[in-house]
Amino acid sequence: MKQNIFIRIIKGLVIWVLYLILLLNVFIIGSGKLYLYKAIIYNFPKIDNKDIFEHRMVASGTPYEFPLSNDYCKTAMPQHLKETLDTLKSVAFLVIKNDSINYEKYWDGYGKDSYSNSFSMAKTVVSILIGIAIDERKIKNVDEPVGDFLPHFKEGLGAKMTIKHLLTMSSGTNWNESYSNPLSVTTEAYYGSDIPKLIANMKVVDEPGKVYKYLSGNTLVLAAILEKATQMHIVDYASEKLWKPLGAINSAEWALDKKDGEEKAYCCFFSNARDFARI
Repeated sequence: MKQNIFIRIIKGLVIWVLYLILLLNVFIIGSGKLYLYKAIIYNFPKIDNKDIFEHRMVASGTPYEFPLSNDYCKTAMPQHLKETLDTLKSVAFLVIKNDSINYEKYWDGYGKDSYSNSFSMAKTVVSILIGIAIDERKIKNVDEPVGDFLPHFKEGLGAKMTIKHLLTMSSGTNWNESYSNPLSVTTEAYYGSDIPKLIANMKVVDEPGKVYKYLSGNTLVLAAILEKATQMHIVDYASEKLWKPLGAINSAEWALDKKDGEEKAYCCFFSNARDFARI
């Protein structure tokens, strides 16, 4: 008798699980949010997500190897630092002193040529490229209106938004910077396949320059501005103006939203500790 009740309970649970899975699929397909399948499979972003995305190469040129200092790896790592790095699950630690490598250590199978996701360090790369484009007079200055490059920001509060507001995270846009919400635009930017649509849907809802609010969408807009101003893919501009002049050893890879698509410019610049250190 007890065994029959147990079997009925298990069957009921299985039916409910299948029903919930069916409802989830109906919602995903009906809403057009197909990126959720990828989000479910891969869960939270990780530093080794390189192979789940399409990429463009940020080509390196003539490499410049950092010399090793006379004291290379001769100093023991302090215990408190080791504990911190263990807690953070670090895979690479590098110290450069007087233009020479003083110390480096790797974990979990990583080495000096291993690729890792930059995550939001990519925002710094984009900001540097904006500065270079200004030096080259492809962009007038940081006070140039965003609407000069992206016409849908010419209306309302959008007309007040400048490149400086994007750089200083004070754009006032409606981007939802949520990492835990699978329905947020940030999750869609990471796992989705249409970054231009996300930019087109951005609106300025607050007075630009008034409030600091960290938004990854700001960097996507900066990347779009760069491509308009330079008439180059951001990876090609980064290669020519940054990666080659820095003497990077390895070509970097910048993840795309889809094959031949747009770069996930706010993140997902894949390189290694030695080349990241050049920046």
